[in-house]
Formats: sequence, structure tokens, C-alpha cells
Amino acid sequence: MSLRHALLAILEARSMTGYELSKQFGASVGFVWRAKHSQIYPELRKLESEGLVRTTEVQRGKSAVKWSYSLTSEGVDELNRWVNELEIPQLERSAAHLKVTYLEYGSYDMARRHFRNHAEYFAAQRIVWQTHADALRSASTSLMQTRLGRAESDEARAAIRAYKVHVYEGLVARADAEISWAERGVQLVDDLQAAAGASGSDLASPARTANGWAETGLTG
Repeated sequence: MSLRHALLAILEARSMTGYELSKQFGASVGFVWRAKHSQIYPELRKLESEGLVRTTEVQRGKSAVKWSYSLTSEGVDELNRWVNELEIPQLERSAAHLKVTYLEYGSYDMARRHFRNHAEYFAAQRIVWQTHADALRSASTSLMQTRLGRAESDEARAAIRAYKVHVYEGLVARADAEISWAERGVQLVDDLQAAAGASGSDLASPARTANGWAETGLTG
């Protein structure tokens, strides 16, 4: 998924100003495809130059104007083309998982802190994702209400709601898995420290001790 297709998908619901689009992005698709607001306006200009969106001048106050963006027929075609193209899942880069791979260079205390921090992060994210899933299910978001209002059949309304809820339920399930993994990580540290016996103090670093790093002055 790219930023341009996220913007096209939002504009398919209704025309919006750049400001409205930025707000809707953060409150909807931004949960699964992150982008800074400063990236949105340049992308909108690209979409306009390619004929995928058009702008309409809208009066703001007595003398000012603002611009409203809407899809062109070419934009609709591009959105349909993208949706009907198979997406190959990409392996993500995870700094947290990479660091855990080498926790033997840190202390037992620090290893526990890494795992607990991981669990706390995903517990907070779980609340965000579950809240949004519930909002989509109950059609309490303005964008969902717009989409459902424009749908021409019960079949379309069911699909609109079900696919979006499914995405966020998947994120909730991912959060649960990450929290469980982190909790097992804390137990793993406890087991490793217990196996180390007297040498396994909270501040001990297994790999540094084994390789004599304390004597060489090297740090993890």
C-alpha cells in the first residue's frame, strides 16, 4: 500500500480539503499506513498533476479561498487497479526484535526492561486498535457513515464494514501475540539468570562475562 492509494481511497468517500484529508488520514488509514502531514500535500499535488484528482476552489470567509480535492474517473480507475493487484507481504524491519536477538550483551535487568517495554507498547496499541475496531463495527466514525450512506446495497454495506473491522481485529490479535511473546521473554530471562546461579546477578551480562569484555573495556 502506498500513500497515494491511501489518499485516493479516502477521497473515494467524498471530496475534502487538504486539512480535512489530513485529519481523516490520521483517524482512519493512518493506523495501518503512517505518513506525516507534510507528506500529504506534495502527494496530492502529484495526484493532481497526473490527473487522478481534481481541485475545486471553495470560498472561505469573505475574501479567502481553500481547495477541495476529489477523484477523477482516472483516479477511480487507478484505485480499482490497485485493489485488484495482489500485494506481496513485505518483511518488516523491527529494531526491537533485532535488539532482542543480541540481549546477551546486556544485563539481565536490561533484558527484562526491553521485554516489559515491548509489552507495554503493544498493550497501549491494543487499546487504540480495539477502540477503532469497535467504532468501525458500530459505524460511529464519520468516514464510515459516509461510505455506508453512499453504498447502493446491503451487500456493499456489509462488505465495507466487515473488511475494515477485520483489519483492526488482526492488529489486535498481533498485539496479543506480541504481548505474549514479551511476557515469555521475561520468563526466559528469569530462567537464564537462575541457571547462571551466583554469577547471574541483575547487572551481569552473559556474553561480556564469557568473552572477557569487562577486562578489555568493550561495552555492549
